[in-house]
Amino acid sequence: MRTAANAAEIYVSSVNGLAETGEIINIDGNCNRVASIFYGHEKVYLVVGVNKIAKDYDSALWRARNIAAPQNARRFGVKTPCAVNADRCYDCKSPERICRGLSVLWGKPMTGEFEVILIHENLGY
Repeated sequence: MRTAANAAEIYVSSVNGLAETGEIINIDGNCNRVASIFYGHEKVYLVVGVNKIAKDYDSALWRARNIAAPQNARRFGVKTPCAVNADRCYDCKSPERICRGLSVLWGKPMTGEFEVILIHENLGY
């Protein structure tokens, strides 16, 4: 499935944090999602619920690390401190850690079209 997603003309994803100042934050375990957001598709749609919007870069990064990542770790059933406690990032070195790549978009990449779609609902983590 990852190979097919990587080869698609259109890629749809969400984000872990969107700063009102414009930065888009993602944390990824395999890094296939962040790689696909950055490069290789004619059009990328980023669907963002209002729960992922933060005041600034630092707040968006905090949200990605301490809200999205622990909840995703719990959803995947890994045995990391954040998944067990579901409260914050412990910056663990667990072999089951799902936080292996951090991406920040400061602006639209130079290739392809991008569209951020804001949804006035809480969506995902």
